[in-house]
Amino acid sequence: MNEVGVRKAFDRKLYNVADRDAKAAALRFIKDMNYTTIDTSERKDYDIVCKAVDSAVHHLYEVEIKYAWKGDWPPYWKEIRIPYRKVRLLKKWKEDYPDSLFTFLVFRDDCKKAWHIDANIIADCEVKEVSNRNIEKGEKFFHIPTEDASLIDIP
Repeated sequence: MNEVGVRKAFDRKLYNVADRDAKAAALRFIKDMNYTTIDTSERKDYDIVCKAVDSAVHHLYEVEIKYAWKGDWPPYWKEIRIPYRKVRLLKKWKEDYPDSLFTFLVFRDDCKKAWHIDANIIADCEVKEVSNRNIEKGEKFFHIPTEDASLIDIP
């Protein structure tokens, strides 16, 4: 077992749909942010890499859809969970892009709302194992308190 532990098997079909829809929603969100370049090409690291106008700083985005989230965020969901396997992106960011911004966007199933989470918050939050329908024993997740994230509307 590797450092991230047990994890859900990769589902290429689900990935293709979720990746396409989440990237499209993220592009709607960032369209007015004056980036000179926006790279959404298929890569093994960040979903979207942008460069700001007149700046060497990159803005990195990791996007995903939480399909169980329908309608308003349930008030009894006190945290947002990001799979711990994303720790590799946090490490890469610190090593390869230390002066850049890194943001996670977790979209509702219809991609009309999202949680906007600074990667520094994720790097400092608790990691716990959670049993779910995919992994009975449990998979590790970052547990981000909702008060540490911003709920945003997506055009």
